[in-house]
Amino acid sequence: MLIRSKAPKLSFNPSINEIGYDSYSLNNNIPLYSILNKTYEVCGVEIVFGGGKIDERINGASFFSTNLLRSGIKGLNSNDINIFFEQRGAFVQFQSGLDYNTFSLYCISDKLKEILPLFLRLFNEPIFPEEKLTQLANKKAQEFDINQQKPTYWSSKLLKEALFKSHPYGHVLSKEDIKSITSSDLKNHWTSTALSQIKFITAAGNFNVEFLKSIIQDNLSFHQNKQTSKTDELRLPTKKTLVKKTLKNSQQTSLKIGFQTTSFLSPNHPALSLGNTILGGYFGSRFMQSIREDKGLTYGIGSSIQHLRESSYIQISADIKTGAGNEVIELINVELDKIHNNSIAKEELDKVKNYLIGEYKSSSQTIFDKINKIKFLKIHNLSDSYFANYFDTILSTESKHVQEVLKKHYNPSLFKTVLVE
Repeated sequence: MLIRSKAPKLSFNPSINEIGYDSYSLNNNIPLYSILNKTYEVCGVEIVFGGGKIDERINGASFFSTNLLRSGIKGLNSNDINIFFEQRGAFVQFQSGLDYNTFSLYCISDKLKEILPLFLRLFNEPIFPEEKLTQLANKKAQEFDINQQKPTYWSSKLLKEALFKSHPYGHVLSKEDIKSITSSDLKNHWTSTALSQIKFITAAGNFNVEFLKSIIQDNLSFHQNKQTSKTDELRLPTKKTLVKKTLKNSQQTSLKIGFQTTSFLSPNHPALSLGNTILGGYFGSRFMQSIREDKGLTYGIGSSIQHLRESSYIQISADIKTGAGNEVIELINVELDKIHNNSIAKEELDKVKNYLIGEYKSSSQTIFDKINKIKFLKIHNLSDSYFANYFDTILSTESKHVQEVLKKHYNPSLFKTVLVE
């Protein structure tokens, strides 16, 4: 008999298993990682290229070339290309990043043979028409002008500059960058930098493996680029800094704090991840409780760990009431002092452990979720057992170790603070 006055018993399995996948070394030397699942008539293919912002010789070349790959190839303009994909129910997404650029195709399984050849032609035959570049540059310039009165834009820009200085990670596109970029710049970047750095391809869903291997081998060439990225040596400044900026007629204050931290491979990373989550990594965090729930100074405040090819850093972000910046900074310091000097209750630590494991499991349900986890491992050169080992360590980590790691790696003496209001 169902007793409605009592909550049902909950069961939670904290164990994390490795995700199974197939790996192929194609005769064009491009790695292919795939998960075959014939439950549904849908499939996805994603190609990861180098040639991100970190590899640019011309500022903006990565962003504009990535976003204009669909603007035309020999015999087809952008309208023709868009209609081709739309009529076949395909979803195509191109994303430019700091380190890598990713290109995704999702479609009904029986349409893959028809769609994939054109998808691959976009990488081999882009023409980057001047008129399309002008349109995108004008749009980007308008966004730039609008952003000049947004506190969030300025806090992000100033924090990047404070953290990374002259390194490409620290550069935000300027109006001059946008105006000066040319179609020739895009062609040079794409052919000499991006196309020569095809990292790997992932595929998931219901598809013919042999067809996929064959068409990739026939249509994509791997050009080994032995040149290393020509970037300034990344030496993040460790001195504590505070940058303030005032905007006219601003209705909100934007606060960002950043500081260098450990990489995935550090033995302290699991403990740091636990500590970061306790402080600001989920809705029930200490920052949220103190600054949002108790003081009502923000709709939300969060702390996240960012991992890039040449750097790892922690960022605290909040959009807060105008004029409340100094108060919020003080409250953050109060919470850090508490966690540095008072033991973390087992109940709170266990709650965060369960949250992290549950979040991972909930984001690993579908076939596309799982292949994204494989992509994550390959991008960061992590072992197949990384997630299983990471969560095993999470489960065994004690509060004292979390506290010790936070004292070392999550310390106000490292903070690069930006306040824009």
